[in-house]
Amino acid sequence: MQKLLYYLPLFIYLSLYAGMKISERAILTRPGNSIRKGWGDWTVWLILFPMWLTLMGPVAEFIFLDTQPTVWEMVAGGVLFVAAGFFSVKGYMDLEEGFAQAIERDDTQLVVTGIYETIRHPVTLGNILFCAACPLFLAAGPSWIPALVTILGLMLRISIEETFLQNHIPDYKAYKERTWAMIPFIY
Repeated sequence: MQKLLYYLPLFIYLSLYAGMKISERAILTRPGNSIRKGWGDWTVWLILFPMWLTLMGPVAEFIFLDTQPTVWEMVAGGVLFVAAGFFSVKGYMDLEEGFAQAIERDDTQLVVTGIYETIRHPVTLGNILFCAACPLFLAAGPSWIPALVTILGLMLRISIEETFLQNHIPDYKAYKERTWAMIPFIY
């Protein structure tokens, strides 16, 4: 019983991650969905590796460095996990056929409904919240480094994507002026 309680934070962590990914997968693969899938462009690779380290690093620290999170770290990390899942799932739901992992696509469309009426990058916001949730939930230390690298990569991707969209979609500049990148009234 003591061993089970010791590993409970790890089980909850993995359950939160699994729930988030299952929810995303349900949206991305539902019947009639025309969301384009694929590995995308080079910026996906810039983000993918450090994001995996962000996910797995806290697990390794928990097991090998014997880190034990406090209840407050788990609650705060859990709230960030749920928020990350919400923004990712809501973003995918509202995007429908407008989503593609590759930035530079000739058939890119502007989506301005749902959550996109207010913020332009809810899926990216979900990824950033996820990067903060992972090391926070398991009280990780060194795993904050790949989390910050991932966040910087996501910010670079936003910059590249917005430049491309502004150059290829005539209404994007007006859309950009009336919305927030990720956090209303802040950014």
